[in-house]
Amino acid sequence: MLAETPHRTPLWRNLLLPLALPVPMFVAYAILLQVTGTLSSQVSGPALLNATVVALTFWGTGTLLLWRRFWQLEVRLFFLLMQSIGMGLLFFLAYAQSANSPHWMSVLRSAGFHFAGTILVHFYLNFPTRLGSPRQQRAIMSALYGLMLGALACRLTATPPGIQLAFLYNTLEITTALLILVYAYLRPATPDARRRTRLVVFGNVVAFIPTFFFYLLPMIAGAVHWMPDWLVGPFIVIAPLSYLYAMIRHNLFGIDRVLNRTLVYAILSIGILLLYAGPLLLIYHFLPDDLPAQLVVITALTLLVGLSFDWTRIRVQHGVDRLFYGGWYDYPGVVETISDALAHCTDRTQLTTVLTQQVPSLMQLHLGQLWIGEPAARPAFKVVLPQLQFPLYFQGRVRGQWTIASRLDDEDFTTADRRILNTLARQAKIALSNILLVETLRRQLEELQASRETLAQAQRRLLHSREEERARLARDLHDGPLQMLVGLNLQTGLLLSQWGATASPVIAALKEIRGEVQELLTELRQVCTELRPPMLDTLGLGAALRALAEDWSAQSSVAVHIDLPADATLRSLPGDVAVNVYRVVQEALSNIARHAAAQHVTLAVYDDQPGITLRLQDDGCGFRLPRSSRELIAQGHYGLVGIQERVDLIDGLLRLETAPERGTTLHLTWRPPPTDRIS
Repeated sequence: MLAETPHRTPLWRNLLLPLALPVPMFVAYAILLQVTGTLSSQVSGPALLNATVVALTFWGTGTLLLWRRFWQLEVRLFFLLMQSIGMGLLFFLAYAQSANSPHWMSVLRSAGFHFAGTILVHFYLNFPTRLGSPRQQRAIMSALYGLMLGALACRLTATPPGIQLAFLYNTLEITTALLILVYAYLRPATPDARRRTRLVVFGNVVAFIPTFFFYLLPMIAGAVHWMPDWLVGPFIVIAPLSYLYAMIRHNLFGIDRVLNRTLVYAILSIGILLLYAGPLLLIYHFLPDDLPAQLVVITALTLLVGLSFDWTRIRVQHGVDRLFYGGWYDYPGVVETISDALAHCTDRTQLTTVLTQQVPSLMQLHLGQLWIGEPAARPAFKVVLPQLQFPLYFQGRVRGQWTIASRLDDEDFTTADRRILNTLARQAKIALSNILLVETLRRQLEELQASRETLAQAQRRLLHSREEERARLARDLHDGPLQMLVGLNLQTGLLLSQWGATASPVIAALKEIRGEVQELLTELRQVCTELRPPMLDTLGLGAALRALAEDWSAQSSVAVHIDLPADATLRSLPGDVAVNVYRVVQEALSNIARHAAAQHVTLAVYDDQPGITLRLQDDGCGFRLPRSSRELIAQGHYGLVGIQERVDLIDGLLRLETAPERGTTLHLTWRPPPTDRIS
């Protein structure tokens, strides 16, 4: 392999190779000159010069490479290949009429080409990439060299079957070598190996395709060949020179681009030539004297070429890229698709998917990597060469890094690749900034929600504590002052029953005191009821609401229609829910008495298992419903604010329907939380 570590060449080999290796070339050349002296009537000077130049080029190329890299197996095989082909081409090009050539010349020519076919297979098994293990190669090549000797023996019999068999075997060898070269090009390999293969293929195509179709094929068919003899040599020597360049140079990226562009414009030139040649030949054949028609056709073809050249060049370039690099991609389509995908990214997962999977899929790259986080937590990615890295900034700090892996064909990134990736990186930076801003907003919303939840819990605890304090005060008033007043009322009553018939200032004062005690008892009972309705704890929410509505109706002189379910249904409600529902109705009735000027009120509670629905409706003046709680406070609707807070505390739903002169309807819906339902 070309990647092997070079060995130090002994000094004796450096001195011997420049002297010893050219010896066979000059010996063969001297023999050829000696022979051509006797066959000068049958060998032309240009043909002899052409053959000599070609043979010396092949021999010299192999010798030069062997001198520089003797330790490499493929170089030694290349040297033998060049010597064999050079010997075969020497006699073939110098003495094209093989039927009348001496027997020994045919033997050398046949031996050269037969050895070259087998060595070519052996060479392609080791260049540009080594295929198979050494043991497998030895087994295969032992068989091939044996078959080659057998085919050469058949050729030397000079019988028609032997010649045909040898020709068939030689053709199979060359075909096998070409198939191995194609396989080596298509199989996964390093970019360097693929470039060397492309250069070799390109050199062989340029060297032998024109020679075969315009020189050898007409000669075999017995026709006049279209290629001059002197032009055959310059074409053929392209092949060994391409091998020499491919095996000596380390970096073939530049020549690879030259081959790519050369092939593109060669195809375009051939296409334009055929486009002109076809119609013009038809016109010259059918309308040889019609000059205006010829000018019209030429003008139309010129306009067609001019208008379609750029479009055709792009399509041909895509095809050549597919041939060279295993495919191509639509550059504008990639930018449009990825830009749209980045614009719709709302979280890190989507951005990671787009940059590490979608971009590589569209641009035929290996999967990339994306890091997002704080600079201090920046990880160290495993280096995959070649790769590109794009830092992604947010608010002046590196908050991300997009790492692009190599192409699927392991080629270097082209200028177009880098330009597109730079464009996508800028858009990725914008997408990352948007995502981080969204995350910041979400975090702030979560903090705000947590603050609101904390505030709600604090408010819930406050109201709960207030209800507990009210209940304690109600109990203390009931068990203390209220009982003392009851006792005082009884004592004054006993005194009046004993001395009430006596008319005296003391009895009158005692009667006045008892009246004040009874008034104080009534007010104190009312205070206890407002602090904590006793029926709420003993008889449940239904009885408490009924008593509340009846007392309120008696005090406000407003008729109340009460529609309540069975007491057992409302008695099953949690204590905090029952208390807050009671307080909501209490506050709403108080608001109706103060502001609504209503004549009729309806209080209805519906059993909506597993919760309840409450409706409180009046036919009062109504009001314009504010849009927010701030407007409620600004307009002085503190009672509604308190109602909303109590409904929120029990995780209920409050809905108000009101309008000026249309009354007001309050809807309260409560459902137990999912945990309560499961329990």
